[in-house]
Amino acid sequence: MMIYIDWMLRQPTSPTHEHPLDVFQAALAMTKAGHACALVFVTAVQGGAVRAPGSVMVVADSGAFAGYISGGCVDADVRLNAVEAIAAGQSRSLKYGAGSPITDIRLPCGGYVDISIIPITESGLLRRVIAGLERRRRISLTFASSGHGLELAHNMPAEPGWHDGVFHTLYTPKLKLRIAGRGPDCLALARIAVTMGLPIALQVVDDDDQSMARAMAVETVTKLTTPHALPDHGDDQWTAFVLMFHDAPWEVPLLQQALTGSAFYIGAVGSRTTHDRRCTALAEGGCSAEAMARICAPIGLIPSMRDANMLAISALAEIVAAFHPDDRHDA
Repeated sequence: MMIYIDWMLRQPTSPTHEHPLDVFQAALAMTKAGHACALVFVTAVQGGAVRAPGSVMVVADSGAFAGYISGGCVDADVRLNAVEAIAAGQSRSLKYGAGSPITDIRLPCGGYVDISIIPITESGLLRRVIAGLERRRRISLTFASSGHGLELAHNMPAEPGWHDGVFHTLYTPKLKLRIAGRGPDCLALARIAVTMGLPIALQVVDDDDQSMARAMAVETVTKLTTPHALPDHGDDQWTAFVLMFHDAPWEVPLLQQALTGSAFYIGAVGSRTTHDRRCTALAEGGCSAEAMARICAPIGLIPSMRDANMLAISALAEIVAAFHPDDRHDA
């Protein structure tokens, strides 16, 4: 148990473990610490449920857990059932809310939520799921209505859910931020992303920014040395690129590079006048109007933010609004 607690304390991720990758990593840490575990899946919802079908948590035989499947309405009872399922070595199916035989637990939002609890018999599956998500690939899991046969799937139906007695769910990599910038604006955005457990690739030009970013436990910090030799971007369809500074020699090359990649979002700080100037320079460099239309500028849901933290929140809100992970397809 102490090994698992120590692992949790060392993670820069959100303590709620919202993303499936965090939950599967916690499950693997539990098994390494010698604990038997069960995965808990939301399999169907009706009404104003907090979590969608496919949401997952893990519970250990000790009662330790990571992830959540409701806003607190049913999680305690789910954990109790999971510990009992682990002890019995058998899966369980639960329903809470409308149509449930569990009458003493009600859902304030109405409707119902269906849960499947599946004890984990070996860690190999966890390792494969984690490896796939860390390699920035979509992962699909399936299991039968009996709770048996939890495995990776190769063919995913159009919609997650039950199909011919088999539950299919799809997990996509975490939203990733690639931030290029200088000073408080880019550091504020990186700091908020760190608290959310998001992977970050921060590109800075100043030594002080590099030192501060590393002190904040930013995952990857790269020093930009010349606009004529930018490091590889590595942007995929779950990456947002954010230009967070005003520096003409850097702006156009960085935006040109981002436009060659697969980032689902490309944003830049600055006024409309600043962005018009950038677009003129981009056009002179051969960038098409269609490509430039991908750039969100001025960045953020709220215009004219002049505080670094408020600008970061505004920018991140716009990024999250544009992020539709299940609509993306692997290259």
